[in-house]
Amino acid sequence: MKCNVLSQSFTPDFNRWPLNSPERFIHGSWQLKMMRFHAFSHECGDEIWETYRRINHKLGVQTILIDLLCLGENYRKASHIMNIIRNNEQPTWVWFINCEALLDTSLAGWLRSILTTNDTAHVRVIFLIDTQEQYLNIFQRYSAPLYKSTIAIDLQKS
Repeated sequence: MKCNVLSQSFTPDFNRWPLNSPERFIHGSWQLKMMRFHAFSHECGDEIWETYRRINHKLGVQTILIDLLCLGENYRKASHIMNIIRNNEQPTWVWFINCEALLDTSLAGWLRSILTTNDTAHVRVIFLIDTQEQYLNIFQRYSAPLYKSTIAIDLQKS
């Protein structure tokens, strides 16, 4: 199956990979159009980051890390996130760190909006959260902008 998220197609194939492997998860995310995930930051060491980067690189996908606490005041207009969204020629895997910034409902609402209302078929994101309390407040509280908008993954098993 070819994914035409950019001018030159790439062909993820999750069926080639063993169950619970990072390769199967990454290929499956692209092939099945699963777009937003969350995991706990203590599960994501340098080895996992490098494994995901390497697998995505083989697919032609850039992997980047965005610190949500460093977006600055003008994030709505001049942020790296907006550049990624606008550049739909390049598939991109984004890791968001310091997700406590998403407790600010203005930032969280803006991010939810750009990840759900723009053409984001070329983007996959993982929110790395620090605590169970953060998870509950950001993704499980009914009034939160990102309520139930992600899929949980266990980085230690994938």
